[in-house]
Amino acid sequence: MELKTGAAESTLDDKGRVSIPVRFRECFQGELVITWGSERCAWIMTSAVWERFERSIRNSQVLNPKQRRDLEKKHLEEANEVELDKAGRIAIPPRIRKYANLTKDCLVIRSEDRLYIWDVATRDADIAKNDPETLEAFNLINDQEYLRAD
Repeated sequence: MELKTGAAESTLDDKGRVSIPVRFRECFQGELVITWGSERCAWIMTSAVWERFERSIRNSQVLNPKQRRDLEKKHLEEANEVELDKAGRIAIPPRIRKYANLTKDCLVIRSEDRLYIWDVATRDADIAKNDPETLEAFNLINDQEYLRAD
């Protein structure tokens, strides 16, 4: 089984680079795009995922013009091309570091199609703030068939 999600601790170095865990590197090679995440984190996507994401914003039939413009400002206009260096690090642009409040201790999280780079303290605060809603959501799915023991 290939785990398509997961998290690993990392460190932001003095030059603003974050080491990407070895287990995530295979899927995030070549030209990558980094931008502001929807929360206070950075998103890293492959160019193919980025192109789909960009098209979904620009061609959306469900967004009104203000929503489209807001998403363009936050995600599309803040995007930068990046690549893993030989040591498996990605340089996080200063503006994205500031937005995501990235300090020394970081968390690299892989979802199926992107990486999230979080400041550990920011992520912990976000989880604590949303914990009651998360628990409620978990309780809603807890009765689902796939969560029941055999």
